[in-house]
Amino acid sequence: MKVHYLTIGEVAKLSNISIQTLRFYDRIDLFKPIKIDPKNQYRYYQNTQLYYLDIIKSLKYLGLSLEEVKSVLTLTPDELVSYLAEQENRIDEEFRRLIETKEVLKRKKEQIQSFAVESTRMNISEKKMPAQKIVKIKTSNISINDIPNKEYGLMSKVLEDMGSVFDTLYGGAYSLNRYESLDDIHYDYLFTHIVTDKDIDVDLEDVEISSIPEGTYLSITFALKEDAYEICYRKLMDYIDQHQTKIEPIVYDVWMPINFTASNEDEFLIELKIRIQAA
Repeated sequence: MKVHYLTIGEVAKLSNISIQTLRFYDRIDLFKPIKIDPKNQYRYYQNTQLYYLDIIKSLKYLGLSLEEVKSVLTLTPDELVSYLAEQENRIDEEFRRLIETKEVLKRKKEQIQSFAVESTRMNISEKKMPAQKIVKIKTSNISINDIPNKEYGLMSKVLEDMGSVFDTLYGGAYSLNRYESLDDIHYDYLFTHIVTDKDIDVDLEDVEISSIPEGTYLSITFALKEDAYEICYRKLMDYIDQHQTKIEPIVYDVWMPINFTASNEDEFLIELKIRIQAA
């Protein structure tokens, strides 16, 4: 192969890399000229060196730092194949993470839209809902007036261990009855939604991975103020009696904060929903 010598300006033009960058690569011993004229300090490169410059550009495109690039360039072909396979796996994992992040954004947009924008407050509607994967923790002594910080903290840990995030939509489930007082309502379990498809075994007492089934639900949404909860719960009960609706007697009590500044007073929207039995 015939060797041609190129000036730094010619290399910069052919490789689309600035002269300043090539000089910097020389200083850090990443990509050095084949010779330097001792009289004028001009740098000269062999045309075959452009191949190695392409490798450097490719490795930088993968997101490697210059120090990492220098290290990779010392690998044997077999070692380089193994290294690139590891990078491919890393990119696949990052791709999965981005898909999950997009799903979180999509779900959060839909949640805010459904709760805070489109909801007809304190009126009953029917909603078709897909199955929703949840982390749930069994409980029997927590009423709807309690703030179960310990339980939600535990579910948050489970989600973090799964490589997921805590959904700001959370709630509980309890049996449908005509209660004399809201103090008589106690959750059978608390839950939050899972936004990842990863499978995981939970080795914690009373905590499990489950789902809220798909179907059509009676739904009523309201801001948590004064006696709004009691009013809306009674509306649901009356609607079921009046329409003789066949339902599954489980109330899903879902909460969503509508004030995202911690320094302000707490504000929540609540949705009560009950699944209608399939015909």
